[in-house]
Amino acid sequence: MYVHHLALRDFRNYRRQDLALPPATILLYGPNAAGKTSLLEAIFYLATTRSPRLSSDRELVRWDAVGEAGTPPFARIAAEVERRIGPVRLEVLVQRRTDDEGQPVNGAQKLVRIDKRPARALDLIGQLRVVLFTPADLTLVDGPPAERRRYLDITLSQLDPHYVRTLAHYQKILLQRNSLLRAWREQRRLPRNVDAELAFWDQELAAAGGYLLAERLRAVVELGALAGPLYRAISGGEHEVQIEYEASCDLGEARDAGGLAERLRRAFTAQRADEIARGQTLCGPHRDDLIFRVAGIDLGRYGSRGQQRSIALALKIGEAELMRQRGGDAPVLLLDDVLSELDAQRRAHLLDLIQRPGQQTLLTATDLSDFSADFLAAARRFRIEDGQVFAG
Repeated sequence: MYVHHLALRDFRNYRRQDLALPPATILLYGPNAAGKTSLLEAIFYLATTRSPRLSSDRELVRWDAVGEAGTPPFARIAAEVERRIGPVRLEVLVQRRTDDEGQPVNGAQKLVRIDKRPARALDLIGQLRVVLFTPADLTLVDGPPAERRRYLDITLSQLDPHYVRTLAHYQKILLQRNSLLRAWREQRRLPRNVDAELAFWDQELAAAGGYLLAERLRAVVELGALAGPLYRAISGGEHEVQIEYEASCDLGEARDAGGLAERLRRAFTAQRADEIARGQTLCGPHRDDLIFRVAGIDLGRYGSRGQQRSIALALKIGEAELMRQRGGDAPVLLLDDVLSELDAQRRAHLLDLIQRPGQQTLLTATDLSDFSADFLAAARRFRIEDGQVFAG
């Protein structure tokens, strides 16, 4: 799988850019704030419908972009993607919102096309698979639980269309259930039959949550098998990393979606009084976490910086291999200025992944001093300056 053509219009600091990309290692180099990371961001956005850097799509539109024929300014990202199952054209337009008088307001609307046909944003996910590695991922191990949940969800959403749809449904039901619980807490008045009022929401949330849990638990086992030996090799230690899924409620021995859904329903009933008192759902996939242990030690709490870097790198390499095994295609690797953060041993393992057959990799750097002459000779190089791309 690889992107062979990328077109940008009014995206970030790019006014217009058309770029042909080979199915190989591509080195994007240039000064800071030139637009290197924005190219990776555009490809990641096409794969996941979200930015790894921003919470608001509105900021993707170039700050001084001008709309056409009275329409609000918009950014356009389009790519031609080659895959084992056949080529596909992906396109997203992100347009700033305006009020009735044409004045800008918060927010943006998103228009998606797949092979030039209108589509939902959810349909875009999985058409192109990517693995993104940034310096921020080096804190994946010791950061907040939400970051680890997000990591699992992005990986699984790219692999399984049903997962991303179930996740969206779960989040919608969770929001509605929490609104009901919060209303009861604020009004300090409960209906006569609380269980009956919550029965539908409990059933829907448990069914969706059971599926999400089953897929996450399966993925954690597979990632553990891949990342465990990688960690030992990268760190040069004697032990493999063990990845544990830390659920927010007792799952017992259940591992299938139906059994896990039943465990969630029981947990909702058992925690009913606490949920009403706090106005929120206290258990489920939205509150779970991952724990990384080496020789029984939780490295999120007690690991050295080097150990945490090794885990983050092993996870990303394992994620890429999981996508290759399940999907039949190697994902596109997006590496944003990470070699400067790694020592020689970890850098060697990452470069080994880059140089595998059939692997397209885009990596950024501020200069070329981190790379050997052999690597530079084999890579396709592009120089980035002020939102413009130059070959060589």
